[in-house]
Amino acid sequence: MNLIKRMKEIETRLTEIRSASGEETDVEKLSGYEKECDELQEERSALEKKMEIVNKTNIKPIIIESKTEDKQALEKRGLDLKENRTITVSSNDVLLPENVSGSIADVPFAEVSTLVDQVKVVNLNGGETYKKSFVKSHGTAGLTDEGGAYSETEPEYGYITVTKVKVTAYTEITEELEKLPSLPYQAEVIKNINISLRKKISQQILNGAGTSNTFTGIFSDKALALADSAPLEISTITDTTLDYIIFAYGGDEELAGGACLILNKNDLRAFAKLRTKEGRKVHTIDYQAKTIDGIPYVINSNCIALSDPNSAEGSLTMAYGSLQNYEVPIFSPVEIGKSTDYKFKDGIICYKASVFTGGNVVGYNGFLRIKKTTAVEAGE
Repeated sequence: MNLIKRMKEIETRLTEIRSASGEETDVEKLSGYEKECDELQEERSALEKKMEIVNKTNIKPIIIESKTEDKQALEKRGLDLKENRTITVSSNDVLLPENVSGSIADVPFAEVSTLVDQVKVVNLNGGETYKKSFVKSHGTAGLTDEGGAYSETEPEYGYITVTKVKVTAYTEITEELEKLPSLPYQAEVIKNINISLRKKISQQILNGAGTSNTFTGIFSDKALALADSAPLEISTITDTTLDYIIFAYGGDEELAGGACLILNKNDLRAFAKLRTKEGRKVHTIDYQAKTIDGIPYVINSNCIALSDPNSAEGSLTMAYGSLQNYEVPIFSPVEIGKSTDYKFKDGIICYKASVFTGGNVVGYNGFLRIKKTTAVEAGE
């Protein structure tokens, strides 16, 4: 029971006893009043001591009055708190039907070198072969005496032939995949075919053997336009390698502009790792503009990395030159055929694609090829 409330009750009862005992004449009742009065005073004394202890410890008694309106307010407040802390979960939110995204996540990285887009493409739709002449050199005029014969200055020519190469791709999918309206599997198949064709052409531009039904690649020994150009032999990538390559390319009259370095990604990293004695980078590489000290570069995974310790001696690793010196004639558009007959029983839909094209180096000494050697690097 609350201390203050009990104290008030005792005081009230003592007042009542005093008033009653003043008018009472019965001895037994007076004796009972006195006994009750003594007990109440003892209880009051005990309560006063408790009150002193409470006051000393700064503990204030809590007064709760049982008024009807306060009780109702407390009950309402309790219900409000209960509603605010309650989370309603619908059965529809717990058991959701399976959802399928309407798109297919693409490969986040490039799968085809941009070399395919930077070489020269020639549209020869319906053709069979492509012959190209190129100038090796021009003559030099002479000094002629009166009546003498004129100096001959006939230019020297060379010829190359680009034969038709058939590049093909084949893909199978189930009829269920094609008919699913939520995902564009058929469009993804067409995209895959185009990428696969471009990947093969990218490989052939560099490493085509120059034999039947192949490109004549930049690294091929059958590239007639490069027959008079000896590869630059380099053992390792150093702070002078890029200068050797630039000065070794082109004629004796100037530094050829507009050339591009074709290399493996690991060799680009080797250029980026080069440091001066002071710890500064040797080269400024712009990865957005794709240049090394202002020299354009293009990454192609079909290049053997010169910086790879496991690459064989004599391997052609990089090429430097104008990409317009390589031509890719297109003898036919890409033709994609669809068939449900081959595996009709299995419900398999087949796609096949083909393109007739080819490629060869058309510029005389149009590329400088870099060969790996274990000897000391050129110029040292």
